[in-house]
Amino acid sequence: MQPGQHRETARVLLLDAQNRIFLLKTHFDPEVQLEPRWITPGGGIDPGESVQQAAMRELAEETGIRATAEQLGEQIWQTDGKWLWGDGVNFHTHVDYFFQLKVETFELDDSAWTDDERRDVLEYRWWTLQELIESGEIVGPSGLVEFLKHHLV
Repeated sequence: MQPGQHRETARVLLLDAQNRIFLLKTHFDPEVQLEPRWITPGGGIDPGESVQQAAMRELAEETGIRATAEQLGEQIWQTDGKWLWGDGVNFHTHVDYFFQLKVETFELDDSAWTDDERRDVLEYRWWTLQELIESGEIVGPSGLVEFLKHHLV
């Protein structure tokens, strides 16, 4: 990605039976020098792909979970904004479309990760909302924690 580019992503709020959310800690491209942040599984929408199809594909690639369109359901949230680059001046715009999937449990399968994902994903874990709030960690996109405060009731 270059400064000024626009990117649309499809993301999945992956929740377990205890209403914990599964997040990946990533530093993105080290050349951009973004601070590490916790994000949901998801990524860019390919040409010709619907937002829901992209969410299903990204979920399978990043977690190994193969959800159907019926399991994923309708989009539950959308956000847009800017991602600042490491220089604090440059940015790219984004729109993130969110779906939700509840699972009992799963073991992460990273066999479909790209070289970039293997480089950029620092760790992954389940978070309670309270743990996430108290952690002081950066969570993306902006507004996700506030959305979760109202959504995870």
